Amino acid sequence: MSNRSPEATVLQDIEARGLVTQWVRSIRAAVDLLNSAREKTVIVTELALVDGNWRDLVERMRGIDICVAIVLATSSSTAELWWDALECGIEHILPEYLIASRLYRLFEKQGAS
Repeated sequence: MSNRSPEATVLQDIEARGLVTQWVRSIRAAVDLLNSAREKTVIVTELALVDGNWRDLVERMRGIDICVAIVLATSSSTAELWWDALECGIEHILPEYLIASRLYRLFEKQGAS
């Protein structure tokens, strides 16, 4: 069993695939990151953030003129959460243990479009 945090594990797995990552824990930090982003960007959010929740983040992203995919990472999911997320425009809801491999595929897809 590893002593690394889930974030460190995900970051290491993603960076091993040649992707640059930056972990943020607030809506404000995500907005700042997007304002400086020069390449394809995918936002991974948890249900709760320091300054709001995933719904607040989605709403804030709608006001930014950058096309960005949002992935909702959760350790538990219910049908209600899936429907709520889909209605808010989130197409990718992943268990935390699948984040790295699925993000890599999502980045590949974003690069092809």
